[in-house]
Amino acid sequence: MYHFRKSIEEISPYKPGKPVKEVERELGIKDSIKLASNENAWGFSPKSKAAMEEAIKNANIYPDGGSFYLRQKIAAFNHVPFENVIVGNGSNELLAIIMRTVLAEGTSVVSSQYAFSIYGIIAQMCGAKFITTPSPNCIPDVYSMMKACDESTAIIIVDNPNNPTGAYIPYEQMIDLMNFAEKNKIMLIVDEAYWEYVRAKDYKTMMTVFDKYQNLVITRTFSKAYGLCGLRIGYAIGAKHIMDLAHKVRDPFNVNIVAQYAGEAALDDQDFVKKTVKNTHEGIDFLYTELHKLGLKCVETQCNFILVEVPGCGKDFFDKLLQYGIIVRPMGAYHLNNHIRLTVGTMDQNKKAIEAIKGVLKNEKEVRHSC
Repeated sequence: MYHFRKSIEEISPYKPGKPVKEVERELGIKDSIKLASNENAWGFSPKSKAAMEEAIKNANIYPDGGSFYLRQKIAAFNHVPFENVIVGNGSNELLAIIMRTVLAEGTSVVSSQYAFSIYGIIAQMCGAKFITTPSPNCIPDVYSMMKACDESTAIIIVDNPNNPTGAYIPYEQMIDLMNFAEKNKIMLIVDEAYWEYVRAKDYKTMMTVFDKYQNLVITRTFSKAYGLCGLRIGYAIGAKHIMDLAHKVRDPFNVNIVAQYAGEAALDDQDFVKKTVKNTHEGIDFLYTELHKLGLKCVETQCNFILVEVPGCGKDFFDKLLQYGIIVRPMGAYHLNNHIRLTVGTMDQNKKAIEAIKGVLKNEKEVRHSC
């Protein structure tokens, strides 16, 4: 009898939401609004669309195995050397690649209590222990993370700003964490998937200190502000010796030809990104105002979603919103049982979401079912 690795058997897999069409079929509704996956409500750049249409003409040939031109564009955009860039099939793949270069049985990864769930899954895949530390008021505590490290700690990983809470770690605290990791020979991975949306004055991307640390890796994505989540494309930037090892682990032809063309074009259209961010901020301000009027508490967000505390059980609230055709994300998987995560949509979508929330609150002043 062959055997599976115990660490793999014990993984609780990532659970995406149901497809919209399936939800509509089950509930007998039409024209539902999905505000569950932090997608870009304004689509993607027209330049990316044109590039995709051109790329598809060559779909019968393999893509550039090293994503040469896209890496060049990313390097120029971020003012870093070409050899410090790697491109992946979404930033999730890059996180897995980087972590596989470091982790082994007996090592550990330290992160925050509400860190993106994929981190723990990847750590377990590698046979490493995943340790989380408290996040008071849903805010990651870097000093708790430092205290949790020991001789087995190989990686500290943070999403800054954080998914699913929307909170962030100020720049000075990130530098403290970076210096601690460097002193103790620990890799620090900073997932900056939502960095374009940040408004906090004391936040800075770690790209500002990229060249000062040899153990720092920064991951980014084209899924959020660029609106290309369906193509699965992201990138990582780190020291050359880390990237060289990552390329050894990376699968050949890991980024498809359409994604490569679209990514290049997306970087050339920063006006689209700026418009997306502006629209998102306007949506956040509207949702804050309306949710507070309804007496609902929100975590101040630096992302394109809002974590909302609701009466009773978040899963019950989610189910009731479905009846109005509004799909959000219940947060029980993160042990935030009384919360939902609400993606910022177009203003029309936001208004419909608020009306649905009002309807749920009116019909049932308190959701009594226990999580």
